[in-house]
Amino acid sequence: MIQPLRTVHRFAFVALAFVLPVVMVAGIARRHPRPGSEQPTMQLPASAQLVRKSGTLWPKRALRTEFYSDSRRPGEIEVVLIPAEEFNEPDLLLYWSAIPPSGDSIPASARLVGPLIVGKPFVLPLSVSGSGYLVLFSLPHQTVFDTAKVEKLP
Repeated sequence: MIQPLRTVHRFAFVALAFVLPVVMVAGIARRHPRPGSEQPTMQLPASAQLVRKSGTLWPKRALRTEFYSDSRRPGEIEVVLIPAEEFNEPDLLLYWSAIPPSGDSIPASARLVGPLIVGKPFVLPLSVSGSGYLVLFSLPHQTVFDTAKVEKLP
C-alpha cells in the first residue's frame, strides 16, 4: 500500500521540478512595469506658464517642485513634483495645509491634494494668503514623509 503512493509522489515531485521553474520564468516575463519607474511626462496644457521652480523646497528629500499658472483658469496654481530618485515609501499622499504639521500627524484643516504620481500636475487649494505647506504623508506607515514651506504664490 505504501509503495504505490511513493511512486506517485516521486512522479509528482519530478514533474514539479520541471513545471515550477517554467511558471516562475513565465510570471517574471509577464510582469507589468512598476508605476513611476518610467520617465515622468508632463500633462500640462499648452497655456500653462511656469511661475516658480525650486529644487531645495523639501528639506529631507531631493524633489524638484514646479508651480504653474494657466491663463484660462486664473487663480489656480498647479504643482508638479519630480523626485531625483525613486522613493521606496509606499502610497505617498500629497496634502496642502495652511499650518505646519506637528510630528507625524497631519493638521485637521489639511486638504488632500491626491496620491503622489511623478510628473502629474496637482491643483492646489490655495487660501487667501497663497502660502502654506505641502506635506507628503505615508499612509501605511502613518508618518509625515516630508514637508515643504511654500511662500506666497501669485
